[in-house]
Amino acid sequence: MKNVSRMIFFTIVFMLIQSLSVHAASGTELMNCFSVRITIVENELEHEWEFDNPNRYEYEKGNTVIKGEKAKAEVTSLLKELQLSEKKTKEDYAIILKHKFPELEQFEIHWMNRDSERFVWKMSI
Repeated sequence: MKNVSRMIFFTIVFMLIQSLSVHAASGTELMNCFSVRITIVENELEHEWEFDNPNRYEYEKGNTVIKGEKAKAEVTSLLKELQLSEKKTKEDYAIILKHKFPELEQFEIHWMNRDSERFVWKMSI
């Protein structure tokens, strides 16, 4: 019985550690953001992702506006791919975005980091 209790205990601890590490990794992109606006145009359709710290998310596709958890998932997904950094160039972001949006026509990224420094990258393809 003692071994079974130990096994259950270690299983629970392992599961807790796993859930914490997944949560930490998924929030990494937003830890350095105070605000972000990303607009892309593909096939004449405009997409826009927005985040304002601490917890405002919005995703727009054409005339459709999505807020809340679904918007959070959209914003987080794109930020994971972009890995915003003041060291990247608009050409770096163009390459990343072209993989996700093959018919990309233009993009604009506005980012304010946690130090309130503002960065803008934009390009017409």
